[in-house]
Amino acid sequence: MRTLVIWGAGRIGRGFVAGLFREPGWRVVFVDIDGELVRRLNERGAYTVFRATRAGVERVRVEGGFTALHTGDADALSRVFREEGLLLDIAVHEPKLGQVADMLTPLFTARAQADCGPMDVMMNVNMTAPDEAFTRLMAERLTGDALAYFQERVGVTGIAAMCISPVATEAMRAEDPLALLNNGWPEQAIGLHQLKGEPPRLPHVRLSQDVRAEETRKLYTLNMAHALCCYLGVKKGYATVLDCMRDEGLRDLTRRALEEASLGLSRAFGFSGAEMTAWRGKIIDLLDNPAINDDLPRLGADTRRKLSASDRLCGPARLCLAAGGRPETIVRAIRAGFDFIHDDLGTAYVRGLVEEKGLPEAVGAVCGLSEDDALYRMILNSEND
Repeated sequence: MRTLVIWGAGRIGRGFVAGLFREPGWRVVFVDIDGELVRRLNERGAYTVFRATRAGVERVRVEGGFTALHTGDADALSRVFREEGLLLDIAVHEPKLGQVADMLTPLFTARAQADCGPMDVMMNVNMTAPDEAFTRLMAERLTGDALAYFQERVGVTGIAAMCISPVATEAMRAEDPLALLNNGWPEQAIGLHQLKGEPPRLPHVRLSQDVRAEETRKLYTLNMAHALCCYLGVKKGYATVLDCMRDEGLRDLTRRALEEASLGLSRAFGFSGAEMTAWRGKIIDLLDNPAINDDLPRLGADTRRKLSASDRLCGPARLCLAAGGRPETIVRAIRAGFDFIHDDLGTAYVRGLVEEKGLPEAVGAVCGLSEDDALYRMILNSEND
């Protein structure tokens, strides 16, 4: 048996990743900071995943094959982290990544001291180059033999998956308090060449030759479209992505933004025109799923991160400009993002900058742009929907 440790037993880790590894020869260990969730998972030994595709909603009952550990259970975690053939999936939000690295430091140290074999880490973190970010964080924390072990024997790969996982509905949670909802995406790609241990050869885990290109394409198309729908849709009083897709004007803007992103992605990563045409159709189908009525504020929260230089809006806009294009539609979404209001700290920071310093200084600080950047000028001159 090989063990998959999923650090973060939330919508992606428990609702999506765990299902990919429900195969002979594998067991799953969830690790979470929520002690009550850990207790309920172990007591019940089961939970329900509602997979909502355009064809309808399928209930998948997950029974057995997993255990759950609290992040504070040092002894149990140390034992798991000494296992041979270990695979770790980190499924947390980007702001939590530093905290996770802190908790993993003694575990990697113990694994190095026990002279264990190689292991691999899959980064299910929705950001640009999560593998590089995690590697930097661990290099800042590990020393001596532990750092040498991490650098030589631990593979770290990004992932590519189109799983959309909003909060389960009240009806679903009434049926099962541990219920999860997603769009039933069938696979996760990981980077073959980043692995140090034995690759997981499973039906729903695809070994990619260039996972960086795939994960960037996903962030700069699906996540870009989600952000655009939020920042332009809330201005029209819409609450969900489906509302936006039913508005022909917003649907057309989404298509145009995807075309702008495609130009830059093709130039940067070599995707063919035919590939990107098919990909754009796939994105629209995912957004237009009537069974996934995704909440716009959830998708737009934390504008400090989502409007940053390499994230889902400025990232594809910069690629488009570099390819000789004009990302006018994406820029409209960036400009609208500075008006977005939410109660999270990142968005409050952006709004505070706009109110105290003005839009020009806020755009420079948040998007990492200077007055000489073409994108900076485009944002300031953009139509404010």
